[in-house]
Amino acid sequence: MFVICTLSPSDKIQLFGILISMLTGIIAIIISILSLRQNSKMIENTSRPYIGIYGAGVYVRSPNYYLTIRNFGNSSATITSFTYDFDLSKCTLKEQKVEPFQDIENSTLLPGQSYHCVIDINKSLKQTKEINFHVIYTSGNKTYEDEICLNLAALSGNYISHKNENGNPISVISETLQDIHINSL
Repeated sequence: MFVICTLSPSDKIQLFGILISMLTGIIAIIISILSLRQNSKMIENTSRPYIGIYGAGVYVRSPNYYLTIRNFGNSSATITSFTYDFDLSKCTLKEQKVEPFQDIENSTLLPGQSYHCVIDINKSLKQTKEINFHVIYTSGNKTYEDEICLNLAALSGNYISHKNENGNPISVISETLQDIHINSL
């Protein structure tokens, strides 16, 4: 403190300039670090996987309700844990004898890839109105965790119906093409 008092006015001005320059440099470095972190988060958010679970109703000669697990993100995801709070095996169609998605853990979903299963929506709605899914998945060295609530009643009465002519083989082709179109939306 006494040293500053003995300095000439020009030395004091130079010292003050040095302190201001140093402070400006430190602030610039802090802003740069914060910008790099924000950019890194933005890049991760645009390139990471996003696992979604949704239901879709399609009416082709009879109503079908599909549960779909899909990777909506831009990188692959390995599912490490997949649980839900409802016994889907009670609502599978008669020809299906296994629990849907029972072996999905440790499988990888590529961007845009999805898994589907058909359930009897009427049996499901008698037991519950919603299913809560808990999904943990990894991509690279990052781990993501999501809670997804699927409202089964949301699609009640909102099935997409197909135009068909019963007994006509061409109608099966027409229904299939309509299904492909609907699933691509």
